Amino acid sequence: MKILICYFSGTGNTKKIVDKYKEEFEKLSIEITIHKIEEPFFNYNLDDFDLFGLAYPIHAFNAPSIVLNFLKTLPKQENKKRVFILKTSGEPLSLNNISSLKAIKILRKKNCYLTNEYHYVMPYNIIFRHSDNMAFKMWDTAQNIIPIDCLEILNNKKAKLKHVFLGSFIAWIFRIEFWGGRFNGKKYKVNEKCIKCQRCINFCPTHNIKIENGKICFGRNCIMCMRCSFFCPTNAIKIGLFDKWKVNGPYNFNNYNEDEKESHNKYCKKSYQKYFSRCEKKFEDINKK
Repeated sequence: MKILICYFSGTGNTKKIVDKYKEEFEKLSIEITIHKIEEPFFNYNLDDFDLFGLAYPIHAFNAPSIVLNFLKTLPKQENKKRVFILKTSGEPLSLNNISSLKAIKILRKKNCYLTNEYHYVMPYNIIFRHSDNMAFKMWDTAQNIIPIDCLEILNNKKAKLKHVFLGSFIAWIFRIEFWGGRFNGKKYKVNEKCIKCQRCINFCPTHNIKIENGKICFGRNCIMCMRCSFFCPTNAIKIGLFDKWKVNGPYNFNNYNEDEKESHNKYCKKSYQKYFSRCEKKFEDINKK
């Protein structure tokens, strides 16, 4: 069996999920190819693959515009193609389930049909900073259930997320972020901490950042992936209207610190508890078998 996964990752969470899928599929002797959506050339024929996977971070209850635009460029398939979707976000709200609706609609036009869909909770890169302990727990949970989800996909055991009432309408409203991102991205600025390392320029998936007259300038093609501000080594980038929500610096996914306090322990508390309990039960049920 041959599988192709095309993905976009803003600050690395989705990439971690995709890399774990690749690892698990390869353990099962599956031939897997990974394509980074922001790369300029897509030289693959979907007919050469048995399964097509799509992975992305959720942006305002939608797939990012860069992902939707990529799907529109795919040719219509002569034969139906099975698709699975992997998505990540910072909170396990049921509204996140609607994020794939537009992508599914585009895929149908390409003669691709969805059989499996999975949502993995990973730490925020905007709004607030999760603790490293929470990041550790999120990643540990994902690592436990991804092998199970891989087997569901391979065994053609369908798994779809429930969509909320009026989901398509709600997702359509929140796609205002596509326009808002371009507007707000123009307001990004660097302060005196900037060392002109050009990491932001090199990292930007839409080539929205340039140096003009010796200054870092931001254009109108921002998709608010937060890659520039998240990875800025001196925390020098102001992200416009959302600067108070900025998160800077990578998480430590590998060490649990008993002394670290969770500063947002009441935020979506019940939703997180349900997510972790559901994942734990899925893991335990499989182990019992």
